[in-house]
Amino acid sequence: MIAGLVFVLGALYYYSRDLPNYTTLENYYPPAVTRLYSSDGKLIEEYAKEYRIFVPIDTIPKSLKEAFIAAEDRNFYEHKGLDIPGIVRAAISNVGRILRGKRMEGGSTITQQVVKNFFLTSEQSLSRKIKEAILAYRISKTYTKDQILELYLNQIYLGKGAYGVAAAANVYFNKSIDELNLVESAMIAALPKAPSVFNPEKRYERVLARRNYVISRMVEERYITPEIAEAALDSPIILHKRSKADSISADYFAETVREKIIELFGKEMFYTGGLTVITTMDSKYQQQAEKSLRKGIRDYDRRGGFRRALGNISLDDWREELIKFSKPKAMLEYELAIILNPEHNKAIIGLTDGKTSHIPLRKMKWAKKALATTDEILKKGDIILVEKTGKNYALRQIPLANGAFMITDQYSGRVLAQVGGYDFKASKFNRAHQALRQPGSAIKPFIYLAALERSIQPNQLYDDEPISLPQGPGLPEWTPKNYSGDFLGTMTMRKAFEKSRNTITVKVAQDVGIENVSEIIKRFGINSNPPPYYSLCLGALESSMEKMAMAYSAIANGGYKIAPHYIELIKDAKGNIIYKRETGICNCEASDAIDPPDVKQIDRIRISDEGSIFQIQSLMEGGALRGTSRRTRPIGKVIAAKTGTTNDSMDTWFIGFTPRILAISYVGHDSPRDLGKRESGATVALPIFVDFMQKAYKEPSLQFKIPEGLVSAQIDYETGVKSNSPDAITEYFKPGHFNPSPSVNIEKTEDSIFDTSSGIY
Repeated sequence: MIAGLVFVLGALYYYSRDLPNYTTLENYYPPAVTRLYSSDGKLIEEYAKEYRIFVPIDTIPKSLKEAFIAAEDRNFYEHKGLDIPGIVRAAISNVGRILRGKRMEGGSTITQQVVKNFFLTSEQSLSRKIKEAILAYRISKTYTKDQILELYLNQIYLGKGAYGVAAAANVYFNKSIDELNLVESAMIAALPKAPSVFNPEKRYERVLARRNYVISRMVEERYITPEIAEAALDSPIILHKRSKADSISADYFAETVREKIIELFGKEMFYTGGLTVITTMDSKYQQQAEKSLRKGIRDYDRRGGFRRALGNISLDDWREELIKFSKPKAMLEYELAIILNPEHNKAIIGLTDGKTSHIPLRKMKWAKKALATTDEILKKGDIILVEKTGKNYALRQIPLANGAFMITDQYSGRVLAQVGGYDFKASKFNRAHQALRQPGSAIKPFIYLAALERSIQPNQLYDDEPISLPQGPGLPEWTPKNYSGDFLGTMTMRKAFEKSRNTITVKVAQDVGIENVSEIIKRFGINSNPPPYYSLCLGALESSMEKMAMAYSAIANGGYKIAPHYIELIKDAKGNIIYKRETGICNCEASDAIDPPDVKQIDRIRISDEGSIFQIQSLMEGGALRGTSRRTRPIGKVIAAKTGTTNDSMDTWFIGFTPRILAISYVGHDSPRDLGKRESGATVALPIFVDFMQKAYKEPSLQFKIPEGLVSAQIDYETGVKSNSPDAITEYFKPGHFNPSPSVNIEKTEDSIFDTSSGIY
């Protein structure tokens, strides 16, 4: 007896020497999933090393806790970490299991499972079991039962990548734990025995039997009545996948947010911190922005006709060959098909599921000018892309060009939508904020704004005629040309802007001075080091869509500098606010309120006077009514806008804004090459804006606010003189600068009326 006691004490001493420090559990917080949400509550993306949603013990439903205790550790609240009767029962049972050649059952308590999950391996050995028992006893003496159960229910793996009960509720039933019913709780409690085996999608009957065992155990422990159990046992297992209506696909936007959070808090915090991130995204705008960008790129691509089939294979065993054919990137909703027979007015096609259908001739008319028969472009065995449209299919191809689209709130800098390319899976390069491209004519509002700041008025006359400028010693003269290749004679500065006349833009820049042109480009954040050449005024410099959006936002918001914001609020896993948009990182106290606490607004910085800003807004509004942006008129709202096209149509832009939002679109090739001689910002990028506005922008039409002090007059559009004609337009002038009979001999103020000497911009 004494010898046995000595042996036991010696064994306990021996195995206690190098045990892990279990007191670390006191400060342990399990890695949890970080979730990004739109401003209107749609789930955008989830990130985690382990998919876990941490929930405190007092928020876990009683029935869910009881289901686990009944299934895993009936005496959990009575024992000291070790269930001796349970161990004895398991030992007796194991004798029979060994004789039958079956695996032995364990007698582990929930506390022992916590020890195994946190500190030990799953090694089947006597030494590991002794260490497990010692630690379980010590933990039970140190921590409350609720603390131990909280650790267990948040840490345990429950299959399908879900760690913890909250993640399992989401994965299997698309519910939060407080929404689970009894049969769902029992099914989740059935999973710890063998999560990889008890997969309800693959082994339904086995999981059903285990779930029913859990329900029976709950009756035995008097957690539920036999009547409740009877109804539960008759219930099938009904899984619910997450509804697409509850989430939104926004890969480029999500990646931008991910990068910014990692920059703030680091990778470890991002992937394990269980952050709740409320972004600036408007989910409806985001969804339509993605559709409008793809439609615009596809419409442009189809104007170039059908290039060629993806390949050609034998019609023998065509389905197997079609299935094996390598799928191109960026297929999206398109499907692979094979041409079985190109008939006169339709093409018979075969699909990967073995079914056949056809493409009517009218649904491939875009493929070739004056296409008369399908065999002009297709032959038997050709592999093509198709899209289901109604009862049949349409011929499709993947565009070669790419693009980007952004919607912003010009007053706060909130990015309401951002699409960085045609398909994120095909190219993760974000053309909205990573790409540097030439803005072309989209730079012109800032050239004209520099002139307006120097009190050159909108009715000032200029001659649209050839011009040549020296470029420096040994270099040929620079001779800018208009996009249309012609010259239209004398016109007002307004008309020159609305028609985007290059030669007059250069003359305006000469009147302003190249140093002042460079200064305003830097002031508005377009480029920090613009080249000191007059080609600058036609957009021969590099910038990003994001920078251009913020520069135009300063025009749209009355002259205030802003920065782009993608994140409204970040909470850590405990609900503490650790970031808020207005003030950045903060130590704000947690709040149960729906709205985040008020924080002092950052003072805005004015970077242009409101009179000049309204004048350029007016010129841009005229561009949308009469100029290169006039294709926006079907939208039926007050819009200020500017198209942008670079030399040889390498890059095309469109920027438009209302008094509420600003949108900017871009289309071009990633490896720059021309989009076509007749393609421009008006034909390629502008339709994206129109499609978005017509389908997503439901706000009433508003007028731009006219600043106090400006003088209005009716002006003849062609001559710039004061007019009483019904066709005259309303022009706005700064006090003391209205010239009713302008000439090409300019009278200007050398210095800007906006003081830029402070350097605070």
